[in-house]
Amino acid sequence: MENSKDAENKDSIKDLLQFLNNRALNNSVRLGILIALSNFERLSFSELLEYTKIQKSSLYMHLQVLEEEGLITIKKQFTLSGPRTYASITDKGKDTIKKYFDLVNKLK
Repeated sequence: MENSKDAENKDSIKDLLQFLNNRALNNSVRLGILIALSNFERLSFSELLEYTKIQKSSLYMHLQVLEEEGLITIKKQFTLSGPRTYASITDKGKDTIKKYFDLVNKLK
């Protein structure tokens, strides 16, 4: 016999899995990038490379997906040492990460 806590957990897991079942969030690297950006607001491409430990082409692809979904913006800035690429989280990205953590915290 299932108690109410078990039923709540099943519903919470179902909600979380449905939430993660989209192009931007169904990959752990993209989710990690979004979580990092939610903490730092803006990171350089180099910083993200260092954090993720993936190839440049893979990082670029992940950033494109997040940008296409409206979760981040990507901007180039020109500095004395050359162009720099920065990723910043959008309000939609912040809301998405807040909802993600709310869903995860329901599982406790």
